[in-house]
Amino acid sequence: MTLYLGIGDNFNAGNYINMAAVLFMWITMPAFGAAAYVPSLVLERNLFARERNDGLYRVFTYLGAKMFDELAINLVVSLPVVAAAFYGIRLQGSFVLFWLVYYMTLCVGIVLAYFVAALAPSMDVANAALPVYVSTLLYFGGFLFTFSTMPPWWKWYSFINPLRYSWTAVMINQFEANDPVWLNGQTVLEYYGIAGQSKWANFGYVACFFWFFMVCAWATLSFKNYQKR
Repeated sequence: MTLYLGIGDNFNAGNYINMAAVLFMWITMPAFGAAAYVPSLVLERNLFARERNDGLYRVFTYLGAKMFDELAINLVVSLPVVAAAFYGIRLQGSFVLFWLVYYMTLCVGIVLAYFVAALAPSMDVANAALPVYVSTLLYFGGFLFTFSTMPPWWKWYSFINPLRYSWTAVMINQFEANDPVWLNGQTVLEYYGIAGQSKWANFGYVACFFWFFMVCAWATLSFKNYQKR
């Protein structure tokens, strides 16, 4: 917030890239921050296997309780963080949408961390695999490489990238009311290939990734054998 202080309402050509950059970094931070949730599941693996075999609870109960705990805390904690960034940077558009996109991206990161932790054979593998996967998503989010210039043999990866939809939503939120002409006669949203899209639809796509990774985590915990004879 202090680095990008007050740039959000400065609509001149030299500042558009800064706006796009801060919004891109804003949605990558919760994705990388999800790595902090990996140890929780890995360290409890033996306890989970023993208690599940004893019939104390179902996988859905275990996963649901852990997710509720994390999401409820972050629902409250994220509000002052998002407010400081939104109003400190003087970003435009809907604060509610900006907060919901951040929160849902964080939710995707948490459940993704649980899925990777459930799938990985050890803590070391899980801690390596998650940031590697998230790093690949950065290249296909729309900022480092615009959608229109991506090689056709790689463009498909951008469509299964939750960060693409998070960044698109906050970009539209920032520029929909004031989308100035920028490069080659294109507006900012046209240059990045996201003009004409709905910010709420993109938020909905992010939510779909949450449920997808939730099902993946549940299936892995349900069918993976963590005990070897």
